[in-house]
Amino acid sequence: MDSGHETKTSQTERFETALWTIVRRLGPELTSHTSLKLTGQQFVMLHFISKTGPCKVTDLAGRMEVKPSAITVMIDRLIAQGVVQRRHDDKDRRVVFIDMTDRGHEVLEQLQQLRREIIGSYLNDLDADKLTVFLDIFEQIAGKIPKSVNPSP
Repeated sequence: MDSGHETKTSQTERFETALWTIVRRLGPELTSHTSLKLTGQQFVMLHFISKTGPCKVTDLAGRMEVKPSAITVMIDRLIAQGVVQRRHDDKDRRVVFIDMTDRGHEVLEQLQQLRREIIGSYLNDLDADKLTVFLDIFEQIAGKIPKSVNPSP
């Protein structure tokens, strides 16, 4: 085996270890500082609804890359916490939209501010030039990862 391959393998392992460490440690920290216990997926769902406005369950399922039945469970929990609501379409009562409540908008804004502060506290210690290079590379990697075409069954 050539040394170039070993180096790539070692770098891949380092990247994977660092990424999983960040996800495992940072994920809970980003959602634990609120009276609501939101999962990462619930936060993403709230963020999506806030950006797109009222949306159908199928739209959320596609965005979250899961089956609609899985989304329904998350929506029920968010409704119980008072951050989203179901609303029937005025033109077709069979169509149900999920929309944020005023409380949902408030909670999301608080969480986004808190997340920026937490993540910023870790990035503040990095040299500005190195941080820019890191972010450029990280965004490049993120851009190469394809979105799932079909949610898994």
